[in-house]
Amino acid sequence: MKKPISVHVDEAAYEELKALAGRRGRPVAELVREAMADYLTRERGNGTPWLEIRPRGGGRQVSGWSRSEIHDEMDEMDEIEDGKDRGAPP
Repeated sequence: MKKPISVHVDEAAYEELKALAGRRGRPVAELVREAMADYLTRERGNGTPWLEIRPRGGGRQVSGWSRSEIHDEMDEMDEIEDGKDRGAPP
């Protein structure tokens, strides 16, 4: 069952959302429901498992990599982020 709600939003944001809905051929309410569902999924921390996320252009593809290779790559990225590969003291 769907529960109707009323939400007060900034007029400019609503107009932008309305235009986007028009370009996509979808109702504004559908976009709002989708955004709410995405937000709740993100906040619960149970979004799409990272191994199931399809690559988008511009990054290194992990297609064909084993879980171990992916974890090794992630560990390397964490080390870079932590400054270990930039000559920072341990």
